[in-house]
Amino acid sequence: MNPTNIVEESSYGIDCPYIDMQWGKGTLFISNPVLRLLQNPRGIKIRWNCDKNILTIEGVAIDDPDGYPVIGKHYQDYGSVYMGCLTLISAIWSKTEWSKELKYRMVARYNVPSNIAIFDFYDAEALEIVRNARGRRVVKHKVSKSDSLVRTK
Repeated sequence: MNPTNIVEESSYGIDCPYIDMQWGKGTLFISNPVLRLLQNPRGIKIRWNCDKNILTIEGVAIDDPDGYPVIGKHYQDYGSVYMGCLTLISAIWSKTEWSKELKYRMVARYNVPSNIAIFDFYDAEALEIVRNARGRRVVKHKVSKSDSLVRTK
């Protein structure tokens, strides 16, 4: 299950539903197209099947006791979700043979009758985390819309 082809930077289409998992931060990133596949739910439920090595994401109501509410600044600004889930990430990394120095991206398969996005770990793509000369992560500064506009007279 350890992908041998490490990609420095992957580009996916704007409508490609994917998730990223990263050991160092213990985070799961869910892209906006995944949420659109699930008809923009107010909450999501994540299930991991360690025997089949798949992760499923299901849209649920915001008050579902087993769900995670789809809220926050990142969701308001970009429509995608960052989740801190160190327990899940640790369990996945202990079962897989993934490197802790890389992040892993998986593209969704969608089950229409169940309204579930399915992510297969065997399809995971290993991505290198870009670092500067000091070994630190490269910080991308957000440019506001007003800064990006050039005024000409």
